[in-house]
Amino acid sequence: MSDTSGLRKNTLGLFSLVFFVVAAASPLTGVVGALPVAIFTGNGGGIPVIYILACLILMVFSVGYIAMSRYVSNSGAFYTYISKGLGPNWGASASVLALIAYFSIQTAIVSMLGFFTQLFLEQHFGLSIAWWILSICLAALAWILGIKRVEIGGKILGVLMLAEVIIVLITDVAVLVHKAGPLTFSSFEPSVFLHGNLGIAFVFAIAAFIGFESTAIYAEECREPHKTVPRATICALLIITAFFCFTSWSLVQAYSFERLIEMASRDPGNFVFDITRQNVGQWAVDTMSVLLITSLFAATLAFHNNISRYLFSISRDGLIWKALAKTHPINGTPSNASHAHSIVLILLLAVMGSLSVDPMVHVFAFGSAIATLSILVLQVGVSASVIMFFKRLAHGNSTWQIFWAPVLSMAAMLITIVLVIDNLQLLSGSDSVLVKLIPWFIALCAAGGYVVSLRRQLRVS
Repeated sequence: MSDTSGLRKNTLGLFSLVFFVVAAASPLTGVVGALPVAIFTGNGGGIPVIYILACLILMVFSVGYIAMSRYVSNSGAFYTYISKGLGPNWGASASVLALIAYFSIQTAIVSMLGFFTQLFLEQHFGLSIAWWILSICLAALAWILGIKRVEIGGKILGVLMLAEVIIVLITDVAVLVHKAGPLTFSSFEPSVFLHGNLGIAFVFAIAAFIGFESTAIYAEECREPHKTVPRATICALLIITAFFCFTSWSLVQAYSFERLIEMASRDPGNFVFDITRQNVGQWAVDTMSVLLITSLFAATLAFHNNISRYLFSISRDGLIWKALAKTHPINGTPSNASHAHSIVLILLLAVMGSLSVDPMVHVFAFGSAIATLSILVLQVGVSASVIMFFKRLAHGNSTWQIFWAPVLSMAAMLITIVLVIDNLQLLSGSDSVLVKLIPWFIALCAAGGYVVSLRRQLRVS
């Protein structure tokens, strides 16, 4: 391949695309890290239903998203959709938010990856290597793989993702087999799932789906994108929902509802590990510890690919340095964009390491909160753009697809944004007053992107 201005076509099928999306959701990390907190701060034993509710809302969002994906195939995804529907200035604003979201979550995940790798090496090999050095090494590995052909990354993500899902399912089945007495389905009774703080539970549940929308990022590299992207979006949503709903329901069987909340709040970091040790054995806990690291690496690689393609698309449209739109002459991957953001990430990790920044209390806390809120704002923008896009286009879509579903989606996402802002400190795991400034930071970045684009437009005219 000699073309250095376009992504390699017809390289990804349905399964590879689904692997990219589910890997970005990092299922094992969500189970080990977020699920226990969702249980004791949210609605306890009723948490399985909240994952279903989150899925239904995202399904409604996907109705308009999928309808528009049949007319737009571009690696810019959210940025491109908003540009097509609401205009280039709002698109520029969306591009800034998208980059902030994905770069924040990538930084958070690779920092957590370095932290858990450091713990693993200390416990099993007696090696003491700073977390940020390990994060830099693993970010460099993701950089190398990100330049390889995209299907190679898809296969690696597929293997890592299947391994982490299998070890969790082994724990789930073991809990069900070892349960004394009949299985309980009380989690699905209104008196149970409506108990507690539903808002907090929903915030954690919706965060488990961050990255599902990235199917559109690979539209230019898919085989039959008009079919593959919609199918992959729905498949990813259903897989993530089934996994978290079944796993949370299975873990609920381990204790009574009252004891469940007590155990989850006592030591949330070891809640799932303790259940696994009791029902499967120490070997499974050791395996899960390794797969937690590979899960985080899979997510690091997935978000690396997302950021590279966003930068590629924005550069190709002339919003930033044109050189970032160059692709690898053989692999057809956005190599220049990959180089640029990998260098920035590695330098940032080095600076944070030299300043003794805590990877969990500071980096992961802020990164995950910024990403979650930014993605929700973008989803509101996409829903609005669907309505405006089809208002100007002759089409054969139903009113439900192009109006009512996007309107309901906007309403649901706006409510979710309010819930996230109200619970930012809990979601981030940090009580820093700076967390409260995150919504203002996101608003300023979005406004800055709009103003820069507007001024650029005025200069051109």
